[in-house]
Amino acid sequence: MNFFTRWQMRRSVSGADLALFFRSLSAMFNSGVSLDRSLGMLAEQQPNRHMAVVCNDLANKISAGRYLSNAMSQQNWLFSPMHVRLIAVGEKTGQMGATLTQLAELEERQLQIEMKVRGSLTVPLIICGFCLLMVTLAPPLLFRSLLTMLADNGAEMPLPTKILVFFSDAIRNPLSYVAAALAGACFLLFAQHQWQQPALRLRWVRRFQSLPLIGPIMRLVSLTRFAQTLYILHSVGIPIVQSLDYASQATADLSLIEDIKGVCERVKDGDLIGTALQESGGFPGAFCQAVAAGEESGKLGDMLESMARMYQVDLEHGLEVLTKSLEPIMLGFVGLIVAFTVVATMLPMLKVMDSL
Repeated sequence: MNFFTRWQMRRSVSGADLALFFRSLSAMFNSGVSLDRSLGMLAEQQPNRHMAVVCNDLANKISAGRYLSNAMSQQNWLFSPMHVRLIAVGEKTGQMGATLTQLAELEERQLQIEMKVRGSLTVPLIICGFCLLMVTLAPPLLFRSLLTMLADNGAEMPLPTKILVFFSDAIRNPLSYVAAALAGACFLLFAQHQWQQPALRLRWVRRFQSLPLIGPIMRLVSLTRFAQTLYILHSVGIPIVQSLDYASQATADLSLIEDIKGVCERVKDGDLIGTALQESGGFPGAFCQAVAAGEESGKLGDMLESMARMYQVDLEHGLEVLTKSLEPIMLGFVGLIVAFTVVATMLPMLKVMDSL
């Protein structure tokens, strides 16, 4: 399977499809249906053809005598090493039903976070984009004839009016779209070059996380996913170093992944997890202290579950604050454009009236 095919198939399977797969498989297996039969039934019920192909492939390999974890590892475009490792632990401990249930809950929690983030940002961005498009395109097109008439009458054009006329000419000129396409292509090539270098990619991620309003939300999303995944991995008995690594990979946050690499090295050397997290500098003090307290009391799993719930509440509050903060910012931005357009249109008219 080439890269393009893998990418196309992964794009066609959403987080909702994966969460539904694990939830359905968990329900069938816990009801006493064998794995191969459960997967065969899922293949028949799947509306997504790629997921149906995956279910059929898994069912055939299990019927041939393979373990589910081994079959899932062959579909690495869809299942992460964390998924495979969790299933392998369930097979070895005989707790496959509980493991599938926990995997389903984990995917549903991550899907819930993703939907909340998208829901909080999508509506404000759509409204902002629509208002910006209308305010930006309408005035130059509507007042173009008036500005041209004033220029033909010899009226002196102030700087705001010249900018508006220039923008209006650019909208009407096809070459401007060619120039914009070339500029966009150059930007994409530059972004691809930057993204292919791990050090530069990490630097850009940390810059975005330092932005006001959006940066704290990005970090809180990563911490919530990290705490939830780490709790699930720890509860099924995966070694803590592997749990930390898999949990960081599940967040897809390059900054957090880099911080966890140092934490794993310190834990291997004998340091406590809470101490290693604290000294990494990438985690809140409250989280590090909670992990340290869980280690000392022998209830690390309970503490991780509590922290995951707390970060879930904090994330919901942060998204609400972000949404309410974006509204006046967008209104102010659109208002500035409207004010600039009105001033640029009225200034030459006032000069003409003064000269009469």
